[in-house]
Amino acid sequence: MQRLFKINVNGKDYDVAVQELTEASSPNLPKYNATVPAASTSPISVAVPAPAAKAAAGAGDQCAQMSGVVAGIFVKQGQSVNEGDRIIELEAMKMKVPVVATRAGSVAQIHVAVGDGVEKGQVLISLA
Repeated sequence: MQRLFKINVNGKDYDVAVQELTEASSPNLPKYNATVPAASTSPISVAVPAPAAKAAAGAGDQCAQMSGVVAGIFVKQGQSVNEGDRIIELEAMKMKVPVVATRAGSVAQIHVAVGDGVEKGQVLISLA
């Protein structure tokens, strides 16, 4: 089946006819394996932050409510926080979402750094 397309290359229009080839119409078509071998390299390189080490959640742990990248940390170890205080900001798909303290306490440990990739449910900060 032939299909007609109009394409524009560098400001110049071209009319292009494309014919779909099937095994029935062209039995000598080469067969291609759709899987990519593990040793092959991709022509496009995308930098994806590695996820930070996952810690077990405890009573005072503040966890990520979504997967994303840590865009900002607004507390320091030993700092006192109140329930509702913004402690971290996560970014995913160009959208920044604040993580707020779910209870009052003192920051016992910060488990992530700015730029770390995190998964939903991952412990970000432990409160004592």
